Amino acid sequence: MKLSPILPALMLVFATHLHAGSTADIILLAAPFNDQTLNAQIGTGGATAGQPVSIASQLQAFVMPAGVLPSPSLRITPIASGSARFVVFGFLDDEQVSAGEVRIGFVLKPAQLDNFLINVRERDGAANDYATLRLGSGGTIAIADAASPISAAIGNYSAGATLVFELRFRMASGRYDIYLNGVRIAADRAHGLTTAGVGSLWFGSDSSTASGSSWFVDDVYAYRPDEFFSDGFE
Repeated sequence: MKLSPILPALMLVFATHLHAGSTADIILLAAPFNDQTLNAQIGTGGATAGQPVSIASQLQAFVMPAGVLPSPSLRITPIASGSARFVVFGFLDDEQVSAGEVRIGFVLKPAQLDNFLINVRERDGAANDYATLRLGSGGTIAIADAASPISAAIGNYSAGATLVFELRFRMASGRYDIYLNGVRIAADRAHGLTTAGVGSLWFGSDSSTASGSSWFVDDVYAYRPDEFFSDGFE
């Protein structure tokens, strides 16, 4: 059972268009990890393989069997502290979205309280951040972006909690919303950028995250809702 209700429909469209040799400019990323090798470091084959494009050194990204979450998930664990380290997911065909809407979702389950980061960025390594979510060691969830670079608390979490996130960007207005478990926790925020566009999703640790701290990630996706719903998926 998938925890993100949109994901089964996304996977159907994703598989159909990959088989036909076209992405139809709708699905940008779909990574549920169900078809990845279990109990092993995930590959870096990119969006077409349902995998990240890069994994930092001294960071484990193991595909774990169902149990912690209802289906296979990605366990991210730094094996050293003192530096920020990320698992990076890119979009199909190196797409960057600068017009229309884009929705990005994922499921998180932190094994313990610690400092964990999720960045929505442009595609390339020296890119700008459209949004940075921080799960703090004190149990807070905070958001920062180019418009407001000082983190602001928008919620709380606990160790072992299942957190279903969706970020909804409206590129024409330069604003976005954040939903957690179906409830909007940040509304109509300005991201503050007029650059290349949203193009990657980063999961990782900062310099203070303890070595061995783990969190589980599942149902990672990105899509254009205007194109998706115009194809009849309501």
